[in-house]
Order: sequence, then structure tokens, then C-alpha cells
Amino acid sequence: MNMALKKQFAQQYASNFVETSVSEASPHKLIEMLYEGALKNLNLGKLFIDQKNYEKKSEHLNKALSIIAALKDGLDMSRGEVSDNLYSLYDYCYRKTFESSSKNDAKLIEEVIDLLKEVSEAWKSMPENMKRVSREQIEKMSA
Repeated sequence: MNMALKKQFAQQYASNFVETSVSEASPHKLIEMLYEGALKNLNLGKLFIDQKNYEKKSEHLNKALSIIAALKDGLDMSRGEVSDNLYSLYDYCYRKTFESSSKNDAKLIEEVIDLLKEVSEAWKSMPENMKRVSREQIEKMSA
């Protein structure tokens, strides 16, 4: 089997794995995956700024921006203070990431990484019974 075919199979496997992981994940796990993706891409963006590889920096920081926007857009704003605070935090992170990308400033990215790490760690420390709540159960609680 040639290398191009092996690479194609590997990409298809990775794509199927991600799709399966997302489709089977609880709402809690999906948010956890978004935090992980944002942090991974922010760290890579920072690395590529340090290496002066601005094409790769843009690629990864754009992915991080998309994830942060999805976190912000996914908030249920009827939840009050918690959702308001998260909205403000995500908005700040989005603006700082955009600014760091335009200025190629790794220190601004580090600030965003620190903020999202803190929220991600708090999210992961949620009680186990809350982590397993299904979408249907959440909708019933909201009604």
C-alpha cells in the first residue's frame, strides 16, 4: 500500500473517531472537548508566533477563535449571572486572541490560555452526577 493511500485511511479513521466521539458525548463532555480544542490551538498559535510561522499561527488561532465563539454562542442566557459572566469572559478571550493574532503577541495568548484553563479545570471538577446529565434531562430541568 502506498503512502498516499495510508495517509487517506489514517485521515478517514481520525475523522470517524472524532465524529463518533462527538455524537456519543454528553453535553458536559462536549464542552470539555471544546475547552481542550481551544487550549490546544491557543498553545499551538503561541508556539508558531515564537517560531515566526505566521501562516500556521493564523490557522490555529482562527480555530481557537471559532471554538471560543461557539462556547459564547452556546450559552443559555436565561440562566442569569453565571451565563452573563461566562459570556463576558468568552467575549474578552475572543477579543484578546484576535488582538494577539494581529500583533503576533504571545503574551496576550498566554493570558487567554490561563483564563480558559481555569474555567476548564472548574468544568472538569463538576460532580460526576452532573457530568452524566443528558440533553433530555437538561431540557426537562429548564421547562
